[in-house]
Amino acid sequence: MKTINKIIYAGALLFMSSCSEDFLEVYPTETLSQEQVSEASKINPDVSKATLLGIYENLYRRGSGGTGSQEDFGITTQYIQLDMFSADMAHLGKSYNRQTQISELTATVDPDSEYNYRPWRFLFRIINLSNLVIDGAGGNDVVPETENLRYTVGQAKALRGYAYFFLAHVFVNDITNMSQEVLPIYTSAEDIDQPKSTLQEVFDLVIKDLTDAETLLEGFVREDKIEINQDIVRGLLAKTYGALNNWPKTEEYAALVVNSGNYPIMTADEVALLPDESGAVGGFNDINSIPGIMWGIDITPTGQGLASLFSWWGFMDVYSYSYAAVGNSKGMDADLHANFRDDDIRLNQFSASLQPSGKFYYKGAELNGFAAFSGPQSNIDSDSHYMRIAEMYLLHAEAAAENGNDAAARTSLKALLDLRLDDSSYIDGLSGAALAEEAALQARLELFAEGQSYFIMKRRRETRTRGSNWLDFSGDSFSHDDERLTYEIPQGEILFNPNINSQN
Repeated sequence: MKTINKIIYAGALLFMSSCSEDFLEVYPTETLSQEQVSEASKINPDVSKATLLGIYENLYRRGSGGTGSQEDFGITTQYIQLDMFSADMAHLGKSYNRQTQISELTATVDPDSEYNYRPWRFLFRIINLSNLVIDGAGGNDVVPETENLRYTVGQAKALRGYAYFFLAHVFVNDITNMSQEVLPIYTSAEDIDQPKSTLQEVFDLVIKDLTDAETLLEGFVREDKIEINQDIVRGLLAKTYGALNNWPKTEEYAALVVNSGNYPIMTADEVALLPDESGAVGGFNDINSIPGIMWGIDITPTGQGLASLFSWWGFMDVYSYSYAAVGNSKGMDADLHANFRDDDIRLNQFSASLQPSGKFYYKGAELNGFAAFSGPQSNIDSDSHYMRIAEMYLLHAEAAAENGNDAAARTSLKALLDLRLDDSSYIDGLSGAALAEEAALQARLELFAEGQSYFIMKRRRETRTRGSNWLDFSGDSFSHDDERLTYEIPQGEILFNPNINSQN
């Protein structure tokens, strides 16, 4: 049975579809209890894997943030909102009032806003379900006896580490202050109402989980790209060490992914709708046809049952049957767009209004002549991706330059730019800090609307300025540690967890 079909089955068991707002579930009895998973795993090890696949489902399923909002559809909801926080994605229209509280920066100063609740609930749901798998296998220190259980625990630890990596960025204003108390740590489904731990302790857990996962996933060959393998773990480790500005480790882990040879960089045809092309090979809508996409979910027409109004495509793709086509559009910040060189093929990704109409379009849009609002209303089959190899090349270049390894930095940076520019020779004249900054800038240009710019801003401790095409705060600058650029701990968590009584 293909993994995607197993996810559908697991989702029937595990997905929590209630739209009511209940707060942090340390013991999510709406799904399976720790005792149930532990006992069932002794009889049938596939139970733990089914729980694991249910976790993957939460990455894309509507309602995984615990609400009935149309903006509640897993990790790609956060990608859109974080790109807006980063100032790289301008809100160009406000029809239907979708995500206006994000662009106006009002939600992030209101602890009662659902915009704060959804990522908290979503990410701790990932943690809680991961803990069920780990507990069911024997706990955090278990050495699984079978290969399949080793791979299952490895993926669960990777998912828990990823969730805490995300939390440490989006709920902490200043990620340079490692001694501040920021988040509760839960490493077992039996833990309840934990107090805040320090940011150092959170990052220590992230690194421990990911390095454990790296070992446990040695030899794992996945069935589908939704599953985390060793390369994805190493990519997450590179990003984690980057957040800590541990550049030697960042360079080391990014190099491991780049040098694996498993993922070619996406071609010009794959990343942009070039003149006189049909568009059949582009759009970022089919992860299985693009080797350069490392991690993502293959959405099937009937399996996931997604509706266009409740998906990343509906909010971003101007051709889909949803909001982006009818006035709630988003595009690249004008000042960022001005950094493209004249010979850059990525200029073909954007319309005159800087919407990414030549970068992202639903599967089959070319068959409908790229007509606005022409996509399916339900059972969409355009995929979502979470990591691609280009990010690792650019992160390796950035870290290598920070380490004074300019030759390696130029090699990685030009490996990508040689596929985007007619002439990348200007890179040969850059070194040190200037070379690192160029690598980070190219990452923002290459990965626009893919949810990574916010992490770059935090990693490089940047201040960003909104360009002229923003409807809100045009020309205003925001530091990486501005309180308005991070979520508030939900008020309900402060009310119902007796050990947490303050915001970050």
